[in-house]
Amino acid sequence: MSHRPALQKEITSLLESIAFRGEVRFEEPLAGHTTFRIGGPAAAMLSPAGPEETVALVVALRRRGLPYRVIGNGSNLLVSDRGVRAAVIKTRPALDRLAAADNLIEAGAGCLLSRLCRFAAKSGLSGLEFLAGIPGTVGGAVVMNAGWGGKSTGEAVESVSFLDPSGRVRRRKASRCGFGYRASRFRKSGEIVLSAVFRGRSDDPGKISGRMTGILAERKASFPGSLPGAGSVFKNPPGDFAGRLIEKAGLKGKRIGGAGISPRHANFIVNRGGAGSEDVLRLIELARERVAADFGKRLELEIEYWPPGGGRGSRNVPTGKNK
Repeated sequence: MSHRPALQKEITSLLESIAFRGEVRFEEPLAGHTTFRIGGPAAAMLSPAGPEETVALVVALRRRGLPYRVIGNGSNLLVSDRGVRAAVIKTRPALDRLAAADNLIEAGAGCLLSRLCRFAAKSGLSGLEFLAGIPGTVGGAVVMNAGWGGKSTGEAVESVSFLDPSGRVRRRKASRCGFGYRASRFRKSGEIVLSAVFRGRSDDPGKISGRMTGILAERKASFPGSLPGAGSVFKNPPGDFAGRLIEKAGLKGKRIGGAGISPRHANFIVNRGGAGSEDVLRLIELARERVAADFGKRLELEIEYWPPGGGRGSRNVPTGKNK
């Protein structure tokens, strides 16, 4: 996807105006920043030098009306092969802080969940083991209320720090974050998660690590192997499982181009080599159509798709979240 030099010129001017100290890469392929290993170039990939610079950057982009998106580990995300005409802000390692005190852990939005879990175990704080093995960041987990084994992120959260649309950094108690099944208010509010405080319970570090090891083994046995993917593609419909419905519809193992519905778990689409975004989108539509026809149930996406075009701040695409 060709991005107009005018946008990159505007981004360059903006970065100079805030004395940006982070890393800048123009026309950066997003395939290297997503677990799907799919995605065309961003107009610019911006990696701020720290939390303050991250906030200053978003505020400046908003004031100038320039399109932007936010990315963490790129899990749970499918990006168009044509890329995005936007500045993509990378939260890792800018928002990667970890600190523990009084059975609480504060973790930056860019912190990997695996790192958070190891830190909690070392600190002797139990309650976050269920997050072990989820290949995302704290920001993404909060936004989508990620979970495993009947537990979800929101249940362990005490409060969330975020940047509101007016450019103010605020903190909100978990009870006011609108946590639901794979949902939170941050998915549509235009607020950007900066950090979260998690509650823990004192426990023996060895016992915590042992439980984490068990959960990791369960995930490894249940989910596809090493092929690139983005986790569960669809939310489970009420009273049922998306993977069961897709399998019953006869689509387990179905391939289109380089993408395929996993033969191990039908709610996973994997990149078998050279897959493009259109291959994945065609499989998504096929699964939706077949499940609707066979069972009368609508499958709702759990992953997020970035279509070609702008991001938050642009006039025509009013979206943009931590991913």
